[in-house]
Amino acid sequence: MTWFEALIAGVIQGLTEFLPVSSSGHLVIYSSLSGESGGGDLTFNIFLHLATLLAVIILFRKDVWMLIRELIGAIRDILRGKPNFKTEGRRYLLLVIIATIPAVIVGAGIKVMDYEYVLENIFVVAVMLIVTAVFMFIVDRLDMGKLTRKDTPYSRALGIGLFQAAAILPGLSRSGTTIFAGTLLGLRKEFAVKFAFILSIPAIAGSAILEIRELTKSVSAAAEPVNWLIGFIAAFICGFFAILFVRVLIKSKKFYIFGIYCLAASVFAFLVGFGVIHS
Repeated sequence: MTWFEALIAGVIQGLTEFLPVSSSGHLVIYSSLSGESGGGDLTFNIFLHLATLLAVIILFRKDVWMLIRELIGAIRDILRGKPNFKTEGRRYLLLVIIATIPAVIVGAGIKVMDYEYVLENIFVVAVMLIVTAVFMFIVDRLDMGKLTRKDTPYSRALGIGLFQAAAILPGLSRSGTTIFAGTLLGLRKEFAVKFAFILSIPAIAGSAILEIRELTKSVSAAAEPVNWLIGFIAAFICGFFAILFVRVLIKSKKFYIFGIYCLAASVFAFLVGFGVIHS
């Protein structure tokens, strides 16, 4: 891998991880075009995931730090036999945990039942990109939500979690789907975006952990450390500004831009799948 390839990989990872265009869908399209399966250099991929993880943690550091404190406090209270989840911080922690559980169950189920081939199907990507596009067009029209972390019912968090679990399908953007779900279920748009990105922390961390497990089973390609650094910095910077970009567009009701892009990407994926476009 050259430094330029590392740079491009970092840019793509940083942008597609947080922009509602589906990073997994883009990976499947690339794999179909190149004939390469898997994610390439696993060590390098882990570095890219850590870069995007760092970006979201820095941008939402106040929420992250509060959730960590609340988690430690909740564990301490449970061990003392006095669990308490009535405070605002504890409610927020429960919202995040409840919304994360469905994706964990579905991801584990796919792994155990060996249905991972579905996640590599170019036609699944093409169809799910259309679904993502529809979500993005609808988000702009939804503007009635008032719920925040103070009063969001746990049932709404579970609903968002179910949408996030469905977004395991390639082409169905995780960030876009959770933002759509949060807005649809009555969350204030600004909080829906924040909640979606907070939920990305366990999702990205989980992906990195799975790649580390795979790394222990195989020999990863030996990339130059300088290329790892280039990719890391590119992914971090692009991820950082991608999040800021999404937060701006949700306020200006211009999510349709992502919808148009996803429709174009879907057409491209269909053409790749039918062999009209090939490397």
